[in-house]
Amino acid sequence: MKLLSGAYIAGTVTVALVIGPLPASGQVLSPHAIIDLAVDRAEEQRMLQTDLAYEGIVEVTTEQLDGDGAIKKTELATFRQYPLEGVVYEEMIAKEGELLDADDTRSEQERRDKFIKEVRERRDKGEDPRGDDENRVDFNEEFVSRYDFWIVGEAVINDYLCWVIELKPRNGDLPARRRIDDALNNSTGRIWVSQDDYGVARIEFEMAKSVRFWGGIAGTLRNTVGRFEFVRYGSIWAPTTIDIRLDLRILFKNIRRRVVREWGDYTLLPAAELE
Repeated sequence: MKLLSGAYIAGTVTVALVIGPLPASGQVLSPHAIIDLAVDRAEEQRMLQTDLAYEGIVEVTTEQLDGDGAIKKTELATFRQYPLEGVVYEEMIAKEGELLDADDTRSEQERRDKFIKEVRERRDKGEDPRGDDENRVDFNEEFVSRYDFWIVGEAVINDYLCWVIELKPRNGDLPARRRIDDALNNSTGRIWVSQDDYGVARIEFEMAKSVRFWGGIAGTLRNTVGRFEFVRYGSIWAPTTIDIRLDLRILFKNIRRRVVREWGDYTLLPAAELE
């Protein structure tokens, strides 16, 4: 799988992320200190908007599952991911391995036009141009504030020596501004943090108990298991895989899905090259 152009890997982008000094030889860091440094690194990368420096291809596989976890149906879609109006946008370019037909192409153009209009309106209002996504999860201070952490070992992930850090929800009041917060507040998992630069190489999580929305009227998320994989190119950590399996009940309908998103063919955009 091609991921980034050779120019990118060779260091065409010379922006360095300011993440503070690496630990001195023999220095022992607490798990919370490691997580704080990982958050600082992620925040710096977001501030530099490095995700707007390149485009890529996203392959999305959606599997419908039965009660035993067997696959009933598989859907495939391919998207081109690129910056649009200063925001990352995903444009569908193929379904089931075939290029879009005329109707799907027209629908995608309408969706793109609507996206541009909404981004401009939010920016004019001084709002986040990305919009208020109830399901967006950023690796930031609010995210980590809800967990306690323990170092449970070391492991090599994609050639990076990482601390393996276990997370569990803290006791007491936890952030609960959005629907996704209830799921996060009831999830356990592990984070693999690179000992080289505090980049996050992998995240795995699993819900510890079911979460009801609107007292169960809107639905119940009975279980969710997920894995996020990242790889570093130059000074930037980019996603390569998101693999999520969910079990959801909405009214009287059971929805069991596995959704896998795989990124590839990352290419540095000429306008993003920094001298």
